[in-house]
Amino acid sequence: MVFLKAYRYRFYPTVGLEIFLAKTFGCCRFVYNHFLEAKEQHYKNHKKSLSYGECASQLADLKNTYLFLKEVSSVALQQSLRHLETAFQRFYKREGQFPKKKKRRHQQSATFMKNSFTYRGGEITLAKCKVPLNIRWSRRFVGEPTSITITRDSRGRYYISVLVEEVIKPLPRLDKTIGIDLGLKALITTSDKEIIQAKKALKRRLKHLKIRQRALSRKTKGSSNRTKARMRVAKLSGKIQDIRKDTLHKQSRKLVNENQVICAETLDVKKMMKNKKLAREIGDAGWGTLLQFLKYKSAWYGRQFVEVPQFFPSTKQCFHCKGINQSLTLEDRVWMCPHCSTQHDRDVTAAINIREEGLRMLNTVGHTGIKACGVDVRPIWQTRGLSTVNQELGL
Repeated sequence: MVFLKAYRYRFYPTVGLEIFLAKTFGCCRFVYNHFLEAKEQHYKNHKKSLSYGECASQLADLKNTYLFLKEVSSVALQQSLRHLETAFQRFYKREGQFPKKKKRRHQQSATFMKNSFTYRGGEITLAKCKVPLNIRWSRRFVGEPTSITITRDSRGRYYISVLVEEVIKPLPRLDKTIGIDLGLKALITTSDKEIIQAKKALKRRLKHLKIRQRALSRKTKGSSNRTKARMRVAKLSGKIQDIRKDTLHKQSRKLVNENQVICAETLDVKKMMKNKKLAREIGDAGWGTLLQFLKYKSAWYGRQFVEVPQFFPSTKQCFHCKGINQSLTLEDRVWMCPHCSTQHDRDVTAAINIREEGLRMLNTVGHTGIKACGVDVRPIWQTRGLSTVNQELGL
C-alpha cells in the first residue's frame, strides 16, 4: 500500500542560509501569532471565528504592511496559517488545547510545499536560495518529496523532514499474537512473560539536569551567560529526549516484526499525569508515544493493533476463572485469586488478559462485522469496572 512516510535528516546550513532560515522562522511565527490574536479578537466582537479563507485573503494586505514578510517564501507563510487552522480544528474536536502563541526561544519550524523547493540530483534547494542544503543523508528515499519541514530545535540543531509517498510492502504473515502491559518498573511486560526494562533517561540524568537548571535560574535575564546556561540545559534535555525516543522506536519495531496481532490497553496518560507523585515517572516512560509508534507501524507493515478499552480490569481479573479481585492494591505485585486460588504476577496477568480481550474483540469484529465500540462487543465488566487511571495508580 501507499503511505506518506517522513524521512528526517540533519543538515548544516551556511551563515547566509542560517540568516535566511532565521528570517523565515520569525516571519512564520509572526503570521501565526498575528492571526491567532485576530481570531480571538474577531470572536470577542462578532462571536464567530475567522475562517482560513478570510485569513489567507488578509495575508496579502499584511505583507504590504510589513514588508519584511516579502523576504521569505510565501508558501511557508501560508502553511503557517494552515497549521493555525489545524490547531483550532483539534481544539474544536477536543483533541488538543487552545492554540498558544509561538515563542522565539522554543523549537522553530517552517513547512515548504512542492512548489517552493527543488529536488534534483539528490539535492534539495529552497526557494530564494541558490545553494542546496548540506544534508547528511543517513538513508535515501525513493520517489519525489511532496513537502519538507525545516526545524531548528532548542539546541540550535537543524533538521529537515521529507514527506514522501512510498509503497511499503507488508511483512510476512505470522501466527503469533501478543498482549503488552505498560508499567513504570518495567516499560513493557508481554503475555509471553518477557520483561523489557525502560532506559529511564530522565531519572539517570536528573541530578545533572537540576544542577544546570539551578545555574540557569541564577543568571541575569538578557545576559550572555544566561544564554549559555540555557543552551546547557537544552543540550542535556535534548539528549534525554533522543534516548527515550530511540528506545521506543526500537521496542515498537521489534514487537511489530515478531507478532501479527498486538494488543494493548488504552491509557489516559493526561489524567495519569495529574498524579504529582508519579507524573515524572510516567512522562519518562513515554507510554503515549509508544502506543502511537505501534499504531502507525502496524498499519505500515500489515499487522493488527488492537486497543483494549480503558475500563477493562486487566490487572484485577484472573485469567483462569475470570474472577475479579476487588481488594487488589498497587502494592500487591503478586496476588492469589480468591475464587480459584491461582497465583498471579500482576503485570504478566494484565498482559495475558489484554491479549485475550483483544483477540475476543478482533474475532467479534471479524465474524459479525460490528465495531469494537458496539454494545454487543463490550462485556458487562466495562459498565462496572474501575478506570485504567484508578487501576494503575491504585486509587
